[in-house]
Amino acid sequence: MKYILTFALSVIAILGYTQTSIHQQQLEYYNSLGNANANYYEQNTVAATKPITNKATCDLNKVVYGWHPYWSGSAYLNYDWNLLSHLSFFSYEVDAATGNANDTHGWSTSAAVTAALASGNTKVTLCVTLFSNHSTFFASSTAQQTLITNLINLVQARGAHGVNIDFEGLPAAQKTAFANFMVDLANQFHTAIPGSDVSTVLYAVDWNNVFDFTIMANAVDKFIIMGYDYYWTGSTTAGPNDPLYHFSSTYNYNLSKSITYYLNKGCPKDKLILGLPYYGREWPTSSTSVPSGATANGVARFYNDVKDDVNGYYSATNHQQEIDSYSDVFVFNNGGTRQCFITLEDNFYKRLDHLNNSGIGGMGIWALGYDDGYSHFWDGINDYMTNCYTKPCSGTIHDFGGPTKNYYDNENYTWTIAPENASAIQVTFSSFDVETNFDYLYIYDGPTTASPQIAGSPFTGTTIPAPFTSTSGALTFRFTSDNATTRPGFNATYVCFQDTIKPTTLVSAAPNPATDDFNANFTDADNVGGSGVKHQFYQVADFNGTDWLANEQNGFFNDEFNTTLNPVWTSFSGIWNVSSSSLIQSEQANTNTNIYAACDQNNHAKFLYHYKFNISGTAGNRRAGLHYMCDDANTSNRGNSYFVWFRQDNSKLQFYEVTNNVFSLVKDVPFTFSANTWYDAKIVYDKTTGQTDVYVNDVFVDSWADTTPLTVGNYISPRSGDCIYEIDDLMVYKTRTGNELIVVGQNPTDDIRYEGNPAGRINSIVIDSAYNVSVVNTQLVNVDFTTSISINEWTSNEIKVYPNPATKQLTIEFGAESSNTELRIKDITGKIVLNQQVLDNKTVVPLYNFAKGVYFLEINNKVIKFIKE
Repeated sequence: MKYILTFALSVIAILGYTQTSIHQQQLEYYNSLGNANANYYEQNTVAATKPITNKATCDLNKVVYGWHPYWSGSAYLNYDWNLLSHLSFFSYEVDAATGNANDTHGWSTSAAVTAALASGNTKVTLCVTLFSNHSTFFASSTAQQTLITNLINLVQARGAHGVNIDFEGLPAAQKTAFANFMVDLANQFHTAIPGSDVSTVLYAVDWNNVFDFTIMANAVDKFIIMGYDYYWTGSTTAGPNDPLYHFSSTYNYNLSKSITYYLNKGCPKDKLILGLPYYGREWPTSSTSVPSGATANGVARFYNDVKDDVNGYYSATNHQQEIDSYSDVFVFNNGGTRQCFITLEDNFYKRLDHLNNSGIGGMGIWALGYDDGYSHFWDGINDYMTNCYTKPCSGTIHDFGGPTKNYYDNENYTWTIAPENASAIQVTFSSFDVETNFDYLYIYDGPTTASPQIAGSPFTGTTIPAPFTSTSGALTFRFTSDNATTRPGFNATYVCFQDTIKPTTLVSAAPNPATDDFNANFTDADNVGGSGVKHQFYQVADFNGTDWLANEQNGFFNDEFNTTLNPVWTSFSGIWNVSSSSLIQSEQANTNTNIYAACDQNNHAKFLYHYKFNISGTAGNRRAGLHYMCDDANTSNRGNSYFVWFRQDNSKLQFYEVTNNVFSLVKDVPFTFSANTWYDAKIVYDKTTGQTDVYVNDVFVDSWADTTPLTVGNYISPRSGDCIYEIDDLMVYKTRTGNELIVVGQNPTDDIRYEGNPAGRINSIVIDSAYNVSVVNTQLVNVDFTTSISINEWTSNEIKVYPNPATKQLTIEFGAESSNTELRIKDITGKIVLNQQVLDNKTVVPLYNFAKGVYFLEINNKVIKFIKE
């Protein structure tokens, strides 16, 4: 495919015409070749075979809208569907007189469209082009309705999601007609296809003021700036195709200015999309100086052509960084001086960062496939257009005119710097010059404009603000300018201080012994200047004389696997046993093992699942993990649930969601595990946000958030495949406040159900906002269900017990008829040592076979403590 495209763009360069967009140029050229159908190019081109390192580990939170020209052929095989919110097939060419299609170029059968629809992640739209005869089209209501009807039918038949209108060269006289058409189109689409997506392109420079947002803003879903061709094929000066900021002092149109222009025209910020080029331009020039006059038409150069160095001149030796516009330039001599302007990866990332700072809805791509064989742009989308986006710990801050030129009129931007794990940020200004008392920089000490302002804010005039340090790990900036007089603006650097100190937690206030319910107090703290405690968890366990367990009815779980497999477990699939103080699944050939236990996860907002694991064996696809929030564990995939999957051989951490017993991979994270090595895993689930955080050996690995969080959870369930899976110390904690009631007693619903020294245990753990995990703090609880007896007998209106302490025998007398009353004696561990029926009003219990120690007599719903000496 590459040789066809490179040749095509060379031909385009020598055609003589007035300014037209790259969309029109390329469409007209490929149409002229014949075979103007997607199926032809899909069958006669080969996608690049270079290794692709797409991450796809994060979830998009911005629009990524890519045009797929029919001639991009098989390049779609390298598209990362997880990082592409929209694919727009290019194009339906409109007959202006009728509204019918001159050509749809294989829309109905394109394999690229089929693949996008099958991805489940990417919406598909049909791009609609009209480059001339606008007055004819807008003069005919019949042609307009025919077009709308045709588009609805084509989109419905394909199972697609909407349309993108690319009407270029609109005259000012058609401004209102175009806006009304867009509203009519959007309304009919939204009615016929609920949730459909209707968008239009915007020009890089709106020379004729043809877009009326007062009419279109509410109805149309997206407005996509064609952020390229600022310097086009026929430009008299060689310059950047997509300057981020001013390239020269006269012609100063650029991406930043286009965003400001359309926002000021009334385009909703969340609907404004900035299209970016995956190509550049090369001109013959009058000199090697940048800028320099162009001596002939320019040639479009694709990103992958430049990366491949197809002409031998796109080398590091010939490369320059254009610092005003953040553009890459190759200056060389090939039959004369030539300059190629293009945006490579570092400057592409700066555009994405600017897009985030401006707060607009996302990015567009002209065109998908022009980077075929390279992952750099996909990597940038992953890092900047997803929930993985975070500011680095150090960097620069400047106004929206760029670091070297003036800002613009009518700016109003708000952006936040919040580096990961930052506890404070230090800012130092090197220059400051804004229009005094008309233009202002506001700086807020926190994540929003509701945070308190830094001393001296808002700043105006020419006095450089003094260096300052925030009190938290976030700073928010807001810059406003009026409608006249611009200035150079400001430049600053920042550096963050990161919180790497663990928070602390302490449990206190347990009585000794506990004879009834009591309140446990928790004291949690983060370091001074730290990120602050975010999660607070506790777990209550009790000792039954053999094992430390927990009451799963109360949202706790505890099994240390010190003896035998506890009856709380049900083995559904696999061979599960307790050996060497751990739970072991030994059936390596089993691809889906299942052992589960009840744990009520319904009544609290957050849970922490904590356990140790070891994956070993001889198979080649070893993996294991844990299901949580299971509503039905007695099924192959646990009904509805989540599970975290540790893939040892594939070196991945994976997040899965299970719906109606069908699982779906929702996130894939590179992570290296060593064979036959013990790891500590902590999984935090927050029902409110739907977010799961995973820590390995107390180091945060990654997170995933479900937009429709599960709220019903009845079981937990370890799972493995093709491996030996060992588990130890499996614990479930639940969220807490600084004070929690600990229920003590013999009822099945109590937190601590046994007595002894100790019989209860309270664990506390906290995590701060920088993902630092505290050391677990533990308080043991001694429990005594009875009041201590210091006299030699115990008497009530119904029962008399003596002597106490006793040596040979214990006498029990009843004040009323007591036949068929059950008498039970337990030792200090809770083991029953005597169980008999009382047949008389006076019963004598021989104690010759009782070891010395403390015992508990249970009778008539009373518990009486006595001592055998």
